[in-house]
Amino acid sequence: MEKLADLVVKKLIDKQREYDNQFHEDLTDVMSEGLGEAKFINEEELILSEIGRLMTLLSAYEDSEQYEKAAIIKNKLEKLKTKLDKL
Repeated sequence: MEKLADLVVKKLIDKQREYDNQFHEDLTDVMSEGLGEAKFINEEELILSEIGRLMTLLSAYEDSEQYEKAAIIKNKLEKLKTKLDKL
């Protein structure tokens, strides 16, 4: 049974590596060719969108009195704001 489980896990890992490699190749191709009018978002925009998402979650957790989850979200927000200030 253990050998069979090891084989299954090995096949799953190999398949995931295959997908990951293909994804990276496709992404490299897209970035090198460009997308015409499409633009990639920069790090600042990404951080700002994540801050917005987390603030929505924070509000929802506070409203539903899930203070432990709210504290985790608040910590993540503080880290992102610090990172944004460093940009």
